[in-house]
Amino acid sequence: MRTRTAPAGVAVALGALLLTACGPSAPAAKPAAPSASSTHPVFSKPLDARPYAALGQTKAAKNATFTQTVTFSAKGADAVLKTTGKLDFEGGRADGSLGWTVGEGFPEGAAKALGTVDAHRKRNDRVARLVIDRQNVNYRSATADYWLRYTGTTPLTGDPYGYAALAANDWRGTQVPLNGTLLEILAATAEVKEEALPDGGRRYRTALVGRSVTQLLRGIVHDGGLAEAGNTARYPLTMTVDRDGRITSVETDASAAVAKGDQSELAQVQSARVKLTLDGYGSSAPGAVPAADKVLPAADAVVQLLGSKAGACVDFGTGLTDTSLVVKAECGHPHDGRILARPELQGSGYPGSAAAKKQADTECKMAFHDAPSAWTGEGVDEGAFWYTWPSEGDWKRDSQHAATCYILTR
Repeated sequence: MRTRTAPAGVAVALGALLLTACGPSAPAAKPAAPSASSTHPVFSKPLDARPYAALGQTKAAKNATFTQTVTFSAKGADAVLKTTGKLDFEGGRADGSLGWTVGEGFPEGAAKALGTVDAHRKRNDRVARLVIDRQNVNYRSATADYWLRYTGTTPLTGDPYGYAALAANDWRGTQVPLNGTLLEILAATAEVKEEALPDGGRRYRTALVGRSVTQLLRGIVHDGGLAEAGNTARYPLTMTVDRDGRITSVETDASAAVAKGDQSELAQVQSARVKLTLDGYGSSAPGAVPAADKVLPAADAVVQLLGSKAGACVDFGTGLTDTSLVVKAECGHPHDGRILARPELQGSGYPGSAAAKKQADTECKMAFHDAPSAWTGEGVDEGAFWYTWPSEGDWKRDSQHAATCYILTR
């Protein structure tokens, strides 16, 4: 667990004006019933099977360009994760960029519960990069001048059990090369309705069922911000396909997946929406990591934050949802943070999260004041420091009774 001190944000209220027109008019004509050849790869299928059939027709186009936005709204401000890139369905390759934009007034606590891209920063104008092929997952954070290369299931130095290597491979989708898009969960649709469009395409209004949306958001939201979804959960979904049956847009309201209540990290979030668009079919082959770029094997470069010694410098952009992992960095080069101290916490047994946090806060305040000025002078927020404190599992495992005190340096 980690925390810091920071000023509260200022809420910005936004309004919306709805316009309508009144007057006599002829009864609206009902949409014409869709007609299709008996051999059409999508429109000839049973109605409930057509959304998933459209995914198959999309993949048959070999490659495409995509943009997906995940928008969380709270207190009149939005936090938006935008992912753009190219997918090679046939070759199992993808490249993309992803980054958060967080509006002024969005609750800081909620912002800290979102994202794997520069998780320490509430605002970020730069983006992270991702390149996937059949052998490797390559990740470049928004602040790094190098790529991390995760190869197969090779364990990391900081993760001898191999969980992080498996997490890196979670970037790979089962339906398409890149995980985390709505294309991954189109098999979970039900109650399909179809509308014919003037250009020969179709619009489908349906519902995503069960845990599909919650599973999609797990790579974006910490577990404490998601609701426990049951098999009966329903999320409205609208999908548009072109006359060939290829997907051009998909959108769902994911608000019901956000946990409410005092214990939720996203309690102040009123709504969440996911929108995906695709185009560039057949002419959008993904790129590769440039040959001149610096590449670090993640197996050696990624380590545990808890194992980092005082004075060590680290980068936080690992591309993984596990925020206990960091990248070893050279202090003589730009880096994201510096470790100030690793104070041991007191107690023969686990004192509880609140008591452990209080101890960590006290110890890290002292560590901040006692640290060399050359270290604290690097901090981007004057007088601010961050710290972690152990969970009960940490306390029982390998005698990890210490807090970690550190500052952000860029």
